[in-house]
Amino acid sequence: MYYFIVNPTSKTGLGEKYWQRVKKVLDEKKIEYKVIFSKKAGHVEEIVRKLTTETKKDKVHMVILGGDGTVNEAIQGIDDFEKAIISYIPTGSSNDLARDMGISRNPEEALEAILKAEKEVYMDMGLVHYDEAFLDGKQLEVSDRRFMVGCGMGFDAAVCEESMRSKFKNVLNKIKLGKLTYVGIALKQLIQSEMIDGKIILDEKEEIPIKRMYFSVAMVHHYEGGGFKFCPDALDNDGLLDFCIAADASKLKVLRILPTAYEGKHVRFKEIKMLRGKKATIEADKPMWVQTDGEVKTQAKKITVSDLGEKVHFIY
Repeated sequence: MYYFIVNPTSKTGLGEKYWQRVKKVLDEKKIEYKVIFSKKAGHVEEIVRKLTTETKKDKVHMVILGGDGTVNEAIQGIDDFEKAIISYIPTGSSNDLARDMGISRNPEEALEAILKAEKEVYMDMGLVHYDEAFLDGKQLEVSDRRFMVGCGMGFDAAVCEESMRSKFKNVLNKIKLGKLTYVGIALKQLIQSEMIDGKIILDEKEEIPIKRMYFSVAMVHHYEGGGFKFCPDALDNDGLLDFCIAADASKLKVLRILPTAYEGKHVRFKEIKMLRGKKATIEADKPMWVQTDGEVKTQAKKITVSDLGEKVHFIY
């Protein structure tokens, strides 16, 4: 039995359209399945928690139709990872998880790979703990959050936060130009961004000062932000996070560096620092936006990110 969890509003209704194509194949092949549609923010987490706690089967195979954010929401709801199998048919704007794993953007092809169980892996998962979180200047108590792709603090998260509110994103998604939303917002954020000093403490022993930080990202996979290959050497099963830190550069230099990140060539610039570790604490002198798999909930002055090890049973 396959449980299909569909975000129908993903990429301005593409989720619903892709589901109809997937459903047609399932019905033709007489595959046993159940479909559940998410109805609001947080609903996917509720669905997954219910499936993995109430279903009597030893393993529950859940196929997520949505974007990276839908997968992120799904993993928040898994209390027992021994019971969960996840597959993914991408319908989002960024699809960085699919890009890194080589999952087809064609829903029928992605489905066929799942049904044949062409690849089966146990992937690492990250966790972010908010030591100090803020929203609209007020300090908040924010729960820890898992991530599959990566977690970022600073410029990249600010772009995600504004894109979530953008009125033009839906319009551009409809004409398959959704990435232009991120490009325009990124340029705006770069011009307006304030450079903030901070530090990173790697594996509780190595303290590295960061002057004029643009962003610090911790990655399980290679890609973030719709195709930026921020961590080209990241492995999703090594028990470690890869870090990319951009700091102490003029805005003109950053504008020059960012396009090279699409091919992972940004690492050659001295303004880019690459690190690897099991755990790191990232601190900033002022609150900065934080994103997990492109989802933004709050700002923070201090976060701790860690790799939880191989926990996610993934078939694709």
